Amino acid sequence: MDSQIDNEYFERYKRHILVKNIGGQGQKKLGQAKVLLIGLGGIGSTVIQHLAAAGIGKIGLVDQDTVALSNLQRQTIYKYEDIGRKKVSVASNFVKKLNKNVEITEYNFFLSGDGTTKIIGEYDVVLDGTDNFETRKLINKHCVEERKPLIFGGVSGWEGLVSLFVYKNSACFDCVFTSSETRSSFFDCSSEGVLGVTTSLVGTFMVAETIKLICETGQLLTNKLLICDALNGATEILHTKKSEKCSVCQNVV
Repeated sequence: MDSQIDNEYFERYKRHILVKNIGGQGQKKLGQAKVLLIGLGGIGSTVIQHLAAAGIGKIGLVDQDTVALSNLQRQTIYKYEDIGRKKVSVASNFVKKLNKNVEITEYNFFLSGDGTTKIIGEYDVVLDGTDNFETRKLINKHCVEERKPLIFGGVSGWEGLVSLFVYKNSACFDCVFTSSETRSSFFDCSSEGVLGVTTSLVGTFMVAETIKLICETGQLLTNKLLICDALNGATEILHTKKSEKCSVCQNVV
């Protein structure tokens, strides 16, 4: 690394490097990390901004949707002129303009079948920003199979949920959400509605969890469900546990 690049690197990340429990070694770990973001909606729009700004080395983007007018209320990386364009393309261009050092891989499709396992296996950690219960179950299944940490985020109205699944024998998504009726509103914002800033709140917590995980610091949200209540300015932690009856992870150590 020549002096010009070295100086640019330090200037870009020096506020991170000065942070307790990150420092130069932590920033190096972020630069070597490979993160897969599934879903480029309200949560994903916030997540991708902070992952790229933090200097994550490689980011995979998964989404088959195109930008719609209704997205602009909360999906903050898109503009009016982006309507009709592929979300993965718009998000990729956003990252390239923000941080040219980040490697981006676009997956312009919804995850399904055996191909999902292969893609997930190429990354260190998976972030789930989808809004469909069955898709979340599929992502969880493949993360369990590949032993990949899964950071989950969900929103409804003024509230949001965040947790870390499939990490060091912790609970998986299916352990906690046994059916779509369990906090079902957090899996479909189209029917329940969502406050735009709630997606940003959840996405920010998800990136913070990602940074803690990569830098191996802080108290992680394993076997915990963080509830964010923007209406009342409150947060709450619910304790969860690995289910012995879980059909997905019961035989995984």
